Amino acid sequence: MFEEVIQAVTEAEAAARAVQKEATQAAEQAMEAATRAGESKRSEALQRAEAECAEMLREAEIRATKEAQELASNTKNKQAALGARAEIAMGRARELIVGRIMSCQS
Repeated sequence: MFEEVIQAVTEAEAAARAVQKEATQAAEQAMEAATRAGESKRSEALQRAEAECAEMLREAEIRATKEAQELASNTKNKQAALGARAEIAMGRARELIVGRIMSCQS
């Protein structure tokens, strides 16, 4: 009878070790699967972020180009207006100078 009890305890210990080994393997497999899934999601998120960043950069470049073109156009318009005013001022100055020269000669 004593041998039967020892045999039962030995079998129970062996069964417990087998269950523990299976549980450990299952846990390791679950951890590996979770790690792979996490890496996959991280990689997808990184790709989405990079794509969004590239799109934002492209949009910023388009806006900057448009603003630079508008600024250049405004600058040309201002330059043309200043040139016209300068021409008018030069005409008045010529008239004044010619008028003074003429008055000095008389």
